[in-house]
Amino acid sequence: MNFVSWAFVALLTVVMAARLTIGRRRVEGPFVALLLAASLVFYTWHIPIYLLVLLASSGVDYLAALAIARHPQGAPIRRVYLIASLIVNLGLLALFKYANFAAQAAETISAWMGGDLRLPEMGLVLPMGISFYTFQSLSYTIDVYRATLAPIHSYPKFLLFISFFPQLVAGPIVRASEFVPQMPRPRRLHLAAFYQGAWLIVLGFFLKMVCADNLAAYVDEHWDRGMQPGTSATFALWLGLMFSGQIFADFCGYSTIAQGLGYWLGYRFPDNFNAPYIATTFKNFWERWHITLSRWLRDYLYVPLGGNRGSRPRTAMNLLIVMLLGGLWHGAAYTYILWGAIHGVCLVVERTLGLQRRVDRPWFVTLAWAAVVQTAVLIAWIYFRSPTIEGAGVFLGNLLTGPWIAPDPWMVQALGFLAPLVALHAVVWIRERQPMPTLWLAPATRAVLAALMAYAILTGHGGTSEFIYFQF
Repeated sequence: MNFVSWAFVALLTVVMAARLTIGRRRVEGPFVALLLAASLVFYTWHIPIYLLVLLASSGVDYLAALAIARHPQGAPIRRVYLIASLIVNLGLLALFKYANFAAQAAETISAWMGGDLRLPEMGLVLPMGISFYTFQSLSYTIDVYRATLAPIHSYPKFLLFISFFPQLVAGPIVRASEFVPQMPRPRRLHLAAFYQGAWLIVLGFFLKMVCADNLAAYVDEHWDRGMQPGTSATFALWLGLMFSGQIFADFCGYSTIAQGLGYWLGYRFPDNFNAPYIATTFKNFWERWHITLSRWLRDYLYVPLGGNRGSRPRTAMNLLIVMLLGGLWHGAAYTYILWGAIHGVCLVVERTLGLQRRVDRPWFVTLAWAAVVQTAVLIAWIYFRSPTIEGAGVFLGNLLTGPWIAPDPWMVQALGFLAPLVALHAVVWIRERQPMPTLWLAPATRAVLAALMAYAILTGHGGTSEFIYFQF
């Protein structure tokens, strides 16, 4: 089950019917129980037995937080409970996501050293959304340990925070400090909230079903050609742009739908994307791309490592560690690690040059560095999408050294699915520099745009339905 399925439509219909009847203030006991039941059904639809993994992860963090809160700050036992939570959560994540990768790496190292190590394949299917809800659950335990959040004494309420179905399997990664205070606050379903939610849902489905899914058809069909020697630079660039648009529209589409569903159910989620392809620095890119993951890595990894409070070499090392782990978070493959390494090195270079700071500088310097940033982002996406580093290397070689030829007409036609994404970025770019005309903010304008997008969804949707980030 996912957002683009009839099973989800049926589930949402039941939940919304309850929202309008027994859950008009959103905090009624029967409605909260139904929300929890719907969330668990949504999760177990994939592989039912993996509900035990979710319950184990959430159960350990629930108990650990209560145990931590029973002792005063500074007591050594608090750290013991926190470490137990980290071991269980990260251990489950490592078992399901990285066990086979670690085994293959050990075999490779053994072969380099002249050995013949052979380890069995685990054959485990990755639980849907484990990377997301593990980070979400850990944020709760860590915040309780830091005494910035009081523990939740009701396990069903805590489980609802962890398993809330709109953002369970692909984010945004909602922290307990953002979600928990909303739980006891009654929120009636006002028309303004309903309209905002509807707008976000239609926009999200448009990004996913029209833009991402149609771009995916081109990318999936032709990506292997990009990794063949002798492919033209024109074709390689075209493919890179297609995937850049696909992954943005796919993931931003999911997050936007989740935000819209949150509005309908009485919860507000943080923004996860903000036109990342208009970023003029690498730092700004990560302030715009997968914002909730970026903030999580900053607050729970980068800052504890020392952040930028130490020497320049130490700051550079912290950045590299965070981005390498950020790449590994996306998947157990060397291509993801290299993708993270590219961003880490770029962030270090940018900081060394002092270009990460927002200061007045000549426009041509800003424009030149923005071009460097977006070119590096495009190159990194090639490694992210390619199955092997060698294949990505050939792809990049074609892009840099291949012949430039006129694109085929169908290639130009495919660029049309990037046009809405360009328009979306352009609107954000204009809005950040000057007030938008009232016409753009008028409800009538949104209604017309929503109707056009709904028509495009019904008549021009692509063939696939899976979200890219479900695999993470």
